[in-house]
Amino acid sequence: MPSLRTLLKFLLPLLLVLLVEGLFRLGVWEPLANPSSHAGASVQLKRALSSEAFKRVDLVTLGSSRPEFGIDHEQLAADAAKHGLIYANASMPGTHWMTVGVLGHWLQAQHPEIRGGIVALSIQDFSYAGNGDYELGIVTPLRSWQDAAELERSVAFNWHDIDTYAIHSALFAYREDVQNLLRHPKQRRKSLRLMNRREPATIVQDNAVLEGDMCAVGLSDMSACDLIDRSSDPAIRRLAGQCRQLRASSGNRQDLRPHMHGRELPAYMRKARDSIRERLRALDWPMPPVIVLMPTTDIWKHDRLPGGLHDWALEILRPLVDDGTIRLIDGTDALDDDDGSNCRYFADFYHQNAAGREAFAEWLVPRLYPHLFGEQTPTASADDPVSP
Repeated sequence: MPSLRTLLKFLLPLLLVLLVEGLFRLGVWEPLANPSSHAGASVQLKRALSSEAFKRVDLVTLGSSRPEFGIDHEQLAADAAKHGLIYANASMPGTHWMTVGVLGHWLQAQHPEIRGGIVALSIQDFSYAGNGDYELGIVTPLRSWQDAAELERSVAFNWHDIDTYAIHSALFAYREDVQNLLRHPKQRRKSLRLMNRREPATIVQDNAVLEGDMCAVGLSDMSACDLIDRSSDPAIRRLAGQCRQLRASSGNRQDLRPHMHGRELPAYMRKARDSIRERLRALDWPMPPVIVLMPTTDIWKHDRLPGGLHDWALEILRPLVDDGTIRLIDGTDALDDDDGSNCRYFADFYHQNAAGREAFAEWLVPRLYPHLFGEQTPTASADDPVSP
């Protein structure tokens, strides 16, 4: 029979680990989280929406970095204020359907007064139910620790993949951030000081801006990446990482259309369809969420994404439109033109610059405001893709 000393030697380290795990779950690390990390972005959002300035929130936007840069949040906040409403932008880089679900639950608990808002993603986000284990970092500061099974719908737990341990452990979710702080404590202190100076309204109402445009290389096909590879201009070379992603995506260019017309859906398509619909239905707002499909560049639509993905995204959303669960505004092609001059609207292969944000706002406002504010705007065309 083991001695008491032997038992203590075994139990004390385990109890210490459990104690630290509990503290991390309670948020002890959040004030130290790297502001430039996925978790750090969620911490800033959480802090802003928990502040006195946003004690009440009426309208929100959920979404990825595409709406972060591509939607005019300052205009939305100002126009909401004219109606006596408070608007908050809760879009964050890397957001996919897991984040929409978790953030939606957090908002429901913390801000049950929310009337409605926007969920803004792109057709690319309808390919799969999950988008990688990196998203676990986004949801960790916002999640409930009873929802591990919900997270596994988007990221499967794998004993051989340590990154997936964050599904069940806050310690594992923050382990790289802890290591980064230990390696660069001065840099972290500086970034935290800068973050702590930011006002809540700056975080959730100001526009984020990307500089530059794509006219030097174009947006239509992979010849743009050939130009980037040959360029010595740092402003162009910064796009090399996105070109690696574009090239890697070529193996996923299957055609989805046959599956949508008589053939049985593959398991991954069924999983994406069911997960997306369930997460949108769970947004229990008095006004139906307005789903905005963000502008997508030609190189993705016609060269890299699976064939028929746009139609598949609309097919996933159609029953929710028909039963009134959501409203739909399809802006996928909103910034398209016939001569390639839409290059002036994009700062890279994904994101709009300030000119693109303004152009999209001009297109979006007459389609969006009737749903948010009940306004009838004469500039909305008769054939715009807003659901009834």
